[in-house]
Amino acid sequence: MKSSFICIAFTLASCFSFAQKFTLSPTVQISVPQSEYKTANSDVGYGLRLNALYRPSEMPVKLGIELGMQEKGRATQYFSGYVFGFYDDFRVDATNNIVSLMFLARFQSAKKERKIKPFLDVTGGWNVFFSTVEVERLTFYSSYNSSYSNSSKAHWAPAYGGAGGLDISLNKRNEIGLELKVAYLIGSYTKYLVNPYIDGNGDASFEEKSSRTDMLIPQAGVRISL
Repeated sequence: MKSSFICIAFTLASCFSFAQKFTLSPTVQISVPQSEYKTANSDVGYGLRLNALYRPSEMPVKLGIELGMQEKGRATQYFSGYVFGFYDDFRVDATNNIVSLMFLARFQSAKKERKIKPFLDVTGGWNVFFSTVEVERLTFYSSYNSSYSNSSKAHWAPAYGGAGGLDISLNKRNEIGLELKVAYLIGSYTKYLVNPYIDGNGDASFEEKSSRTDMLIPQAGVRISL
């Protein structure tokens, strides 16, 4: 019985040790344009990011991916009218958006006993710029509101950069932590749409601009060891 207990305990410890190699960090982000990007479009972006990292060994390096979604500018208008004999209200939204697809390498101490662990990130990938117009039918006769959306052509802009941050453990087993970091991404030259506008007829329009796309991105969120 004792030997069986030791084997089970060893197996669970091994599984836990392996699981600790994986981390998942959902964060909120604020994207502040820099340099010529700020001159072309000073709108600040707001959104979410998510990184998933794996430590392949006891070395102080984690590898993984980071995904992000942010909104940079929105226009909203409400309209009323008859459709198929029914009087309904409609909402039209026009937004500018950026999706980030990044590969990430994190340099961080592997010592679990440290409550506060600084880290450095090296990032490379793409920022995808596109705009969307969505029309939603606001009906009072059903809980379901039908909608229609259409997006502009996506412009892929390669980007690379680095980040510095802190991982602050929130429990003794280091399963959950507070992740704070600031990233700087150097973005390539690309086209994108700005200044969404909706006229009195419900028609949406945008202004096209182009520049390099450097960004400063503060982030805060939770780190979860799986």
